[in-house]
Amino acid sequence: MKFYYGGSKSEHYQNLAYSATFQQLCSYLYLHEGTILRDLKKNIPMKNLEKTIDLAIELNLILREERRYRLLFPIVTKELVTAIENKADFQITLSQLQQSSAAIVAAFEDYEHLMKQDYFYGVIDSITLAEVALFKSDNLQFVSCQLDANNDTIPSYFEALKQEQLSEINPLYAILGDVDPIYAGLQFAYIIERVVKGKKVRPSIFSRALSLTGILMVNEDSSLELKVPLLAPTDEKIKFEKTDLLKWRLLLTSYLAAQNAQTLQFVFLNEN
Repeated sequence: MKFYYGGSKSEHYQNLAYSATFQQLCSYLYLHEGTILRDLKKNIPMKNLEKTIDLAIELNLILREERRYRLLFPIVTKELVTAIENKADFQITLSQLQQSSAAIVAAFEDYEHLMKQDYFYGVIDSITLAEVALFKSDNLQFVSCQLDANNDTIPSYFEALKQEQLSEINPLYAILGDVDPIYAGLQFAYIIERVVKGKKVRPSIFSRALSLTGILMVNEDSSLELKVPLLAPTDEKIKFEKTDLLKWRLLLTSYLAAQNAQTLQFVFLNEN
């Protein structure tokens, strides 16, 4: 089971999500709802089991009621995915994303807002959900949407850098290293602005990084060209009943499938 989580409790969620005891506990409770502690100890012989249970209860991930335990967070199964995808509002919103760049902008604005809220859910291993990463500076934003998140886009790289999950063998790390995100954002924005205006750009680690990640393309005459959509802020709103982060992940997963792509990237360049 994979866990997706975020918000103000992210650090506490992460400690549990990477715990082998919590993994076993969730897998067991998923199949045996309403289990008593004695049975949990019998089937999960881990020394920190009770401490893990107490922490999960404190975070409202497990409920203890009448000496029995059950999961409080949703588990995403194939049946649940199918049920959500078959709803009319899901298909309408997916159609909007496929037809309108303004809808894409509005979708990621909504997604970014939802990411700041506390959320936690589990996903059955056989299900793949899109991973969305954002990198923002004062006048620039990169968004990447991937089925296989391997830190090879600008936003996924900086998220992994913040969480100290990168090694020196990562191609982007070999170029950028522990670069300051604010300074990098300024350099990326400067380069892209010049490329969009048809001006020359001096070679640098930042232009190399943009080329490596597929943001820029090098032409035969060595000039640079923007390879991904350049989007602008919009006031358009997406009408999606009971929007939540899981539904947006499913929408973006379906959007990738419709585009027959493993990764999609977008650049938002704010007007000064």
